Amino acid sequence: MRGDRLIAALMTGLVAATVVFAPPLADVADAAPPEHRVTLFSDSVGLGAATALPKAFPADWQVTTIGTPAYMVEQLLERHVVPTLTYNRSVIGDHVVIGSGYNYPYWDPARFDRSIDAMVNTLTAAGVKHVYWVTLREVKPQYVSASAWNQMLPYSWYFPTVNEHLERAVQRHPNLTLVDWAAAADQTGLTYDAIHLNPSGAALYSKLIADAVFANETRLPAESVTRVHVTDDPSTTAVAVNLTATGTVAPGYFTAYPCDGARPDVSNLNHGRAHTVAAAAIVPVGPSGDICVYNWSSTELLVDLFGRFDGTVDLVDSVPVRLHDGRNLGVRQVADTELRLRVAEPGVGAVALNVTALEPDAPGFVTVQACGLDTVATSNLNVVPGAVTPNLVMAQPDADGDICVIPSTTTHLIVDRFASFPADAPIDLVPPERVRDTRSDGSVRSPGRVVRFAVDDTSLPTGTPVTGVFMNVTIVEAGAAGFATAYPCADGRPEASNVNFVAGQTVANFAVVRPDANGEICVYSDAASDILIDVMGSSGPGFQGIVPTRLIDTRNGIGVG
Repeated sequence: MRGDRLIAALMTGLVAATVVFAPPLADVADAAPPEHRVTLFSDSVGLGAATALPKAFPADWQVTTIGTPAYMVEQLLERHVVPTLTYNRSVIGDHVVIGSGYNYPYWDPARFDRSIDAMVNTLTAAGVKHVYWVTLREVKPQYVSASAWNQMLPYSWYFPTVNEHLERAVQRHPNLTLVDWAAAADQTGLTYDAIHLNPSGAALYSKLIADAVFANETRLPAESVTRVHVTDDPSTTAVAVNLTATGTVAPGYFTAYPCDGARPDVSNLNHGRAHTVAAAAIVPVGPSGDICVYNWSSTELLVDLFGRFDGTVDLVDSVPVRLHDGRNLGVRQVADTELRLRVAEPGVGAVALNVTALEPDAPGFVTVQACGLDTVATSNLNVVPGAVTPNLVMAQPDADGDICVIPSTTTHLIVDRFASFPADAPIDLVPPERVRDTRSDGSVRSPGRVVRFAVDDTSLPTGTPVTGVFMNVTIVEAGAAGFATAYPCADGRPEASNVNFVAGQTVANFAVVRPDANGEICVYSDAASDILIDVMGSSGPGFQGIVPTRLIDTRNGIGVG
């Protein structure tokens, strides 16, 4: 039997034989180039996508599926992967996908870890550049029939454990990418029972694999440094940029720094696996006019430029430095308690900090302010369990050079200082002022919403030209994945972003935005959401705000190469 009849038989348990779906190859010369070869080794679940998988790739790609129902990881390795590498090497190129894990004694997790390592190490040693592992569907009763749910109950309890160990394996193997079937499969109509794919499920399963393969063509390798030219003016001392990580393969971070100096031990942006996260940064610039962005794990990178500080603003303490990392101390900051930090010498003006919250106990927020005060009603970060949340903070230290960081929920905190500004710098910080809150203004949540405000309607100081407004933009309960952009209203919305979010998320990011000629600033959200805008200060002459400009986007090659 071939094709759909064979797959149907596999689904009903009538066939337990090796299955190979591969193009006939006379010899290696007939094979597609290695970068266009994809091979899936799988048990019965992945075999259900054998006819759909080639359709997810261009016609000139070579797509092969090899597997046997009920095989464990070790059996796939010993009886399929190793023989194929030995006797039919032309079937395997740069991309190998493993669809395995449902059939295994998971009460021995150390054995499973060893089997993952053996599989990835064997393929890597054979020259495979990218190994992909499809996560297991974590079966939930609302997405399957009652009979299927009852059938799964005796053993589906260990599927989440399998996925947890796959997540940990990503940390051990830089060339391992997870194909997140677990996340995509939380819907109805994908399977015949609870895990075996019907045609709709096979098409989605195949698309996820193809998307993962194509993404690896543009992702930056782990521990890359991307050089970004930000100015031709040698008097520029620092730039305001927005950094975005997307398509992340593993947890990691970005560090932005002047290319003329050594990379500091700090981070501007921290992210998890499969996250899209944005973080603003004020980055000192050296004589080259370039900044460098280091990425610890493989990811896509976007860099948007928002403005420049000129030579009239001499930075103090312009070498980035880590001030606090609760992880190293082994303690998390207790909810509603002040973390007091010395961030500058006495008499220094504003300080540019990056504050990151990790492993919060509950949804909440983090506020940065002068010590000893009542906590203000606005926040610098919004946090949720399971997420890593960074944000840029412009803070005014007290007379001793101290600030306090207060979380509303117990969490780890990381605080990095990127630059300090002298007391006479053209920077005015004000108590955070909420100038827009669409939850209470009677407006309608809708995709493409634009809200605006005028500088004259805020408490920012008057009498000095405002070249940039310091503000926090918060997206509340996004209706879908998307982005938000802050920009001078009259100049039109640019191809840039300040906040990136997923459905249901509440997330904030700092922005420095130049008002238009009418003194107005707009914020656009491409998905239905509520929008909060908190103004925190402004800059005058010495800062040149610009229409936001995208300098780097590795997804489509902008600024790369």
